[in-house]
Amino acid sequence: MKKNILIIGYGDIGSRLSKILKEQSANIYAVSRHDSLDQNIIKINWDWLSNSNLELPKITFDSVVIIPKPSNLDENGYRDGFISSLENITNSLQNADIKSVIAISSTRVYGDHQLGYIDEATFTEPSDFRGNLIKEYELTLNESFPAYLNILRFSGLYKDSSKHSSHNRLNRNTAAKIISFAINNLSQNKENNIYNCSEDCEILASVKSVSNKKLKAAGFNF
Repeated sequence: MKKNILIIGYGDIGSRLSKILKEQSANIYAVSRHDSLDQNIIKINWDWLSNSNLELPKITFDSVVIIPKPSNLDENGYRDGFISSLENITNSLQNADIKSVIAISSTRVYGDHQLGYIDEATFTEPSDFRGNLIKEYELTLNESFPAYLNILRFSGLYKDSSKHSSHNRLNRNTAAKIISFAINNLSQNKENNIYNCSEDCEILASVKSVSNKKLKAAGFNF
């Protein structure tokens, strides 16, 4: 039976993900404010900052993927993208039939002062408003979806054509593959799970070095 996947926040990562899911013969429902010519998806237009609820078909969704995006890079933009939007999303999903939720977060919840080895057991101490708002977003997710939730913390995203990348980084194609892996392998977890998603890096005492051991132990190969 084909899986029904709902992607809320369909953009670059969502587009890369849809190509992977289409090869798996999934039905892809993609929510965005913008029109799309992508033939792989069933398009749903919705502004998550509007006063209207998201109208969904009366079907069972095997996975809902939430990909937040700030409206701009200042504090209000991050609050829009991670806090206000999530309130509207959770309100809209209250009566939906959902088996699992996969939410994208960021390793920015670890502060720049947290040096050396970092894993999921490391206490989150954000060092700027972006990290603090993302930490608040994660707490709200845990309250809103107490079961069947997986949080994927992405490191700095880059494209193949990028000239520079950070010590903790994640290729956008790999990011899409991790979400697909989560849909197929992590979606049946009955408790909240957080996975740091970062490529292999040298563990240095002088810089924040995010480990991917938990994701690898779950079966994902970079």
